[in-house]
Amino acid sequence: MSSVSRIQRSLTLEEFLALPEEEPSLEFINGRIEAKVSPQQKHSVIQVRLGDSLNRYAEPAEKGFAFSELRCTFAGRSIVPDIVFLLVSHICTDAQGEILNEAFLVPDIHIEIISPDQSAKSAREKLVHSTENGCSLGWLIDPEKKRVEVYRPSQPAESLAFDGVLDGEPVLPGYRLPVATVFGWLRFPRPERPTTGADPA
Repeated sequence: MSSVSRIQRSLTLEEFLALPEEEPSLEFINGRIEAKVSPQQKHSVIQVRLGDSLNRYAEPAEKGFAFSELRCTFAGRSIVPDIVFLLVSHICTDAQGEILNEAFLVPDIHIEIISPDQSAKSAREKLVHSTENGCSLGWLIDPEKKRVEVYRPSQPAESLAFDGVLDGEPVLPGYRLPVATVFGWLRFPRPERPTTGADPA
């Protein structure tokens, strides 16, 4: 999609969706067009590993699939959550059984991962909007502050401590992921320093 500076503010949702895609992705929220913040390493590591964790749990039983950066259009908005989990019954396919590109639906699980330059307030507002419009579960993950918040319909956000556990209910019953595991993904082994005179290769 064209950059924010080149887009008329008076666009309708339909006109916005007709624009070509671009990177970073643009979102249509409350009549405004906002650019997503490009992810950095901590964000990317959690995004990849969390999506993989959800899929390893859900795919064997064909419960659903976790998508990264999937555009979802619902309730007057078009947003691109960091991770979207959709139940199998909500994954639209064509007559040949292939997944359709468009997702005009609310996520079953909506996950936002905070980047250093991203507003946590904006991410929280997205999760509240989703859970007010049919999303059963939302997670906000802040890698810098080591904080996780859980969003459910008609309930206040719940903050999880470092020893807390992310629970997939009601979308993925039985799925449990310790918060410590999520932030443990950010620790990588440091390569050993070669001894003096050793070949670093």
